[in-house]
Amino acid sequence: MLKLSPAKQITLSAMCIALTVLSLYAAAVLPTMRIACYFLSSVFVYILCAEQAYLSAFLVYAASVALGLLLLPSKAALIPYALLLGHYGIFKTFLDEHIGDRLVGSVLKLLYCDLFFALAVLLAMFTLSFDLSSVALPIPLWAVVPLLQVAFFVYDLLYFTCQKIYLTRIRNAVIPRR
Repeated sequence: MLKLSPAKQITLSAMCIALTVLSLYAAAVLPTMRIACYFLSSVFVYILCAEQAYLSAFLVYAASVALGLLLLPSKAALIPYALLLGHYGIFKTFLDEHIGDRLVGSVLKLLYCDLFFALAVLLAMFTLSFDLSSVALPIPLWAVVPLLQVAFFVYDLLYFTCQKIYLTRIRNAVIPRR
């Protein structure tokens, strides 16, 4: 694998930040397709992770959150990206490269998602005075947890699919190999 030059890392980082903030803005203002926009915003950080530029990927995540705080009309729209979706791609890529066993990797990724989802709920409860018992759900609260586990696995599968599409179809157009 060729190491990216600093100029290419900065250029890719700027493109990823712009696309991430644009996706987050779409998630904040569009009445439909919010989940798709959040998913799309989480995928752009993978471009730098694929080149093993993890520091740049983390800086893209941090800059996207900072710009989101400045530019998004609703700061609450930034919560899913800032608390889970933005940094999950960095963790997933790093874990996939360093752990060969897929079952252990899947369990660790699931625990990572569970931990940060629980932290997001606790943060909402303590800082925003969110009352979890007042949420009217069409299913019992205990049934939400297994559904979230399935949702995390589906998210991971879609993320993996986007990784493969980037590696096979987009990467050589974005970063020419010479």
